[in-house]
Amino acid sequence: MRFFTPWGLLALLAVPIIILMYLLKQKYKETKVPSLYLWKKAVPESKAQEPWQKLRKNILMFLQIAAAVVLAFALGSPYIMGKSQVVDYVLALDCSVSMQATDVAESRFSAAKKDMLRLVEEAAPQSSFSLILLQEEPSLVLSGTQEKQEVLRCIQETEVTDGGVAWDKAKEILEAERDVLGGEIVVFSDDYGSLEDLPVQEQVYNNGGNNSALSMLSYTEQEDGLSVLTRLENWGVGGEEKTVTLYTDDTVFDTKSFTLERGETVDVTFRGVPKETKSIMVRLFPEDNLLADNMRYEGISAEGSQKALLITDNNLFLEKVFSLIDQIELYKTTPEKAKDLSGYGLYIYDGCLPEQLPEDGFVMLFNPPTNEYVTMGTEKEISTTARTLDSTGLSDISDISFEVSKANALQAGWGKPLIRAGKDVLAVFGEYQGKKMAVFGFDLHDSDLPLTAGFPVLLYRLTEWYFPGGEEGLTQQQAGDTISFSLRPETEKAWVSTPSGKEFIVAPPFPSLPFTQTKKTGFYSLVEVDGSGMQTTKIFGVNPKTAGESELTLKGEKADFEKTQAKTIGVGKPLRNLLLLILCMILMAEWRVNCREH
Repeated sequence: MRFFTPWGLLALLAVPIIILMYLLKQKYKETKVPSLYLWKKAVPESKAQEPWQKLRKNILMFLQIAAAVVLAFALGSPYIMGKSQVVDYVLALDCSVSMQATDVAESRFSAAKKDMLRLVEEAAPQSSFSLILLQEEPSLVLSGTQEKQEVLRCIQETEVTDGGVAWDKAKEILEAERDVLGGEIVVFSDDYGSLEDLPVQEQVYNNGGNNSALSMLSYTEQEDGLSVLTRLENWGVGGEEKTVTLYTDDTVFDTKSFTLERGETVDVTFRGVPKETKSIMVRLFPEDNLLADNMRYEGISAEGSQKALLITDNNLFLEKVFSLIDQIELYKTTPEKAKDLSGYGLYIYDGCLPEQLPEDGFVMLFNPPTNEYVTMGTEKEISTTARTLDSTGLSDISDISFEVSKANALQAGWGKPLIRAGKDVLAVFGEYQGKKMAVFGFDLHDSDLPLTAGFPVLLYRLTEWYFPGGEEGLTQQQAGDTISFSLRPETEKAWVSTPSGKEFIVAPPFPSLPFTQTKKTGFYSLVEVDGSGMQTTKIFGVNPKTAGESELTLKGEKADFEKTQAKTIGVGKPLRNLLLLILCMILMAEWRVNCREH
């Protein structure tokens, strides 16, 4: 026999205390009596009360000692080694928006959580659990723990999102965790086959709910105001009238009704929306089994240009291109006059560089002298064709190529390559100490880049990277997305307010931190504060995922699944409950004996 908590055996000290209590008997007090007739009978009783007398047999004493011994052993949590059959589980819970559908119990998600909690509670005590939440970024919450209470707590605290599930990433995590833990993968979801050939036990919650969705919301500016476009899709019962209502700044603007058959889609247009509107929302009536995709949100941007300063000795190529970009309000100066500059969103240095860069604004460098920002090789002749790279993340520039006669190869740990000629990197871009920067290691006059059709495209896409305009950078956001903000150059502090009223700081530090708290839909606000304390607020909407989520019918088919063989392990079988039962029996016997003696 072994003990989980041996310190509980300290309760055995009660045994000598009980014996001592029976050895030490209380003396009678001296009392005057009127007669000695019964004195002979009183003497034996008096002797029975003398201390330190020989211990006599007493059934109550033995019962009390037995109770103390059993209690001490119970407190020590004894156990004996044995064998047990257990199964380990890799549990995966679908947290996507379709799990909010109310065609099952309270919702599919609530039903799944209840069944998952029941599985954990009924599993063998020595079973191990891993818990994975399936969402846009699947996450491993627990790995290989036997603490049931911790598993139950995590399941109870898990909330459904308004996004989808990245099933390819989920599959990788599930496979990796199964290889580590072994055991059985159990997925709680609302469709079959999402994990393809991965052997899993699927617990599916789907009664084919009735649902229609608003799958898109956008706007364009016209002479008579804004034109708002939304898309209505019917995935439920056909022939029902659906009403779409447009709200502008929380006020009803217009309502339109349609009757659609199942699988039918219609684009709904609202015209004449006032240009001063700050936010728009569309809502679908009547309500169906999935409320989340009955609404969509969008913030209205305030268009504006960015001031850019070109410091050059008459580079007409740069002057012409930047003057054609609508987003840029271009100013020019020469290197001799470029001292103590401030007040611009972008500084473009052509063949020159100040001793210290301006504190505000972003920077673009063409053929700079040796500097501390990038490591520049010796200028050399370039014999291979220079090309823009595919991995830049900038659209429409992957097929730009040109010839350059000489250049400096660049290295910058803070940036990523933009243009390469053979093994030499000729241009980089990225964020240096919170300041966006692009560096070209050659003079435009030593290349035919300005003569190619890709030159204005390249600088236009770079301008979009510098100034994604809050508007374009914050449109069409989907629940679960990670948002990277491009803050104004003069911003010193920025935060995001969520629909629930919570605020999350995104800057400082600079560059701004990615924003990940987008699990719920609604209007969010990006607030920027500059050095003078002036605030700029941009409203943007986060919308539910509808592709693959709004159609609530069961699409996959149940596959055969062989349960994992239970493993045999050596376990300690606790005896505590048995000892507590024996203790109760002893106490009942002691009470019965005590009643008979009195």
